[in-house]
Amino acid sequence: MPDPTLTQGRTRRGDTVALAEKWRALSRDKGLSIRQTVIEASARQSFVGTPEAVAADLETFVRQDAADGFILVPHLTPGGLDEFVDRVVPLLQERRAFRTEYRGTTLRSHLGLPDPEWQG
Repeated sequence: MPDPTLTQGRTRRGDTVALAEKWRALSRDKGLSIRQTVIEASARQSFVGTPEAVAADLETFVRQDAADGFILVPHLTPGGLDEFVDRVVPLLQERRAFRTEYRGTTLRSHLGLPDPEWQG
């Protein structure tokens, strides 16, 4: 019999019955559909609002060293990446929360690491 704590390659920790009850309570208390419950219970932090509001929220995380990057999810925001790049990134750059240029041409130089001497 397969291990009940493994689901599609992800490890589940804790009591699965208690987790299901927690989700049921969340759904019941907020009047959520199954889809909404899954999104609410398993989604990561999201930023929604005007470009100014999103930029302010992202800046807060950057200034508090609460994030070293963000993952933009294009399949959840079709066409939204262009708007993000055109409207939010410039605001972040004005606030000095997002770079305007790179330090060099390699990942090592972008991260401020010295290039190793090649031995060949």
